[in-house]
Amino acid sequence: MATNLQFIKSASATSVDSLQITDCFNANYDVYKVVIDSDNSSNADMYTRVINNSGTVISTGSKYAFASHELNASGSFGEYRDAGANQFEGIGFTSTTGNSTVAYFYNPHNSSSYTFAMSQSSSMYTTTMRGGKSIGVYKNADTITGLEFRDNGTDFAYINVSVYGVK
Repeated sequence: MATNLQFIKSASATSVDSLQITDCFNANYDVYKVVIDSDNSSNADMYTRVINNSGTVISTGSKYAFASHELNASGSFGEYRDAGANQFEGIGFTSTTGNSTVAYFYNPHNSSSYTFAMSQSSSMYTTTMRGGKSIGVYKNADTITGLEFRDNGTDFAYINVSVYGVK
């Protein structure tokens, strides 16, 4: 299946604990590819929240469900899941040597559908390579227009996010 990516928007920041990218989801696409590169001074998870069409970051209630699998080269694996969270966890990591994540968001702008997410990421955890896979759902049928990325540890040294519509 061939796809075409249409660049929509990017955002970058340094020395921040969060980054919001707004007005990146619209009625033109059902599927979005989000590419995230980040770095910080700790090895922590990245948390992701949706932003609705009123500009509100949805951070309360039990509106998120996620499951993620952490694959460590050292041989230890981690599995995390929550059916009633206030954010997505595992859509990317942060680390002292950088993180790369590719995530897909499905139907975020459709007010008749839940917003689904799927991601893959890679980073260095102390001295060990780490990969991750994650799925999630925002369990309200809202019009979602953006995302907020938060560092669970210290501030992001840098974070770069690019959003593409998938045709």
